[in-house]
Amino acid sequence: MSVSSAGALRLVCRLHGRRLLTQRNQLLAGGPDSTVSTLLIRHGETRWNAAGRIQGWAPVPLSDRGHEQAAQVGAVLAADDDVDVDRIVSSDLRRTHETATAIAEAVGVDVETDPRLRERDFGVFQGLSSATFFERHPAFDLLEAGADALSTAPESGESWTAVHERVRAAAADLTDRPGTTAIVTHVNPIRLLVGERRGLDPIRSLTELSFANCSVSEITADEVVREDDVPWA
Repeated sequence: MSVSSAGALRLVCRLHGRRLLTQRNQLLAGGPDSTVSTLLIRHGETRWNAAGRIQGWAPVPLSDRGHEQAAQVGAVLAADDDVDVDRIVSSDLRRTHETATAIAEAVGVDVETDPRLRERDFGVFQGLSSATFFERHPAFDLLEAGADALSTAPESGESWTAVHERVRAAAADLTDRPGTTAIVTHVNPIRLLVGERRGLDPIRSLTELSFANCSVSEITADEVVREDDVPWA
């Protein structure tokens, strides 16, 4: 299914309205006339996404639909005169880098990579079906095992606690950079970053929040400006 130009227009309008509101608030507060903005963009769809397989660090490429989504996000950002992307920083995994490259070509900047923005390393569970995973491995179910599941790492993988620490460290570095930084990453890092700014603990962030492929969210150092904007119907 092709991405929708009408949906893209809706996202441009939302971006424009939010940027005007941000500028107005800064002027009222006596702050600087330049903005600091961090966009969080989830990578485009892959065949493993469509099949419900756990991707982790697997070098899975974008599907045709994923390439369309990435191109649409790039076109939306390039067309919006009120959003000037100064830099793109991407997870170095294949699906995120392909997404970031498409966006970078549209907005005219280079892609930086930061491995701290990777998805969780699911180790030996990579490639399994997510639909039946918790039935087979209840020790990793956050809703059932709680904090124990946060600190438990799969064989050859990493715990949610380790993921949270590295993603927070990356965000702390990137959200202080002037101008607009577009971070191209994965659903779980976005859940953790948005959830933290909404006052949610990691368990609630990872189990209650959802972000579509190639959705656009925006954060500051301590708040959520918008979340899960999708430029197609």
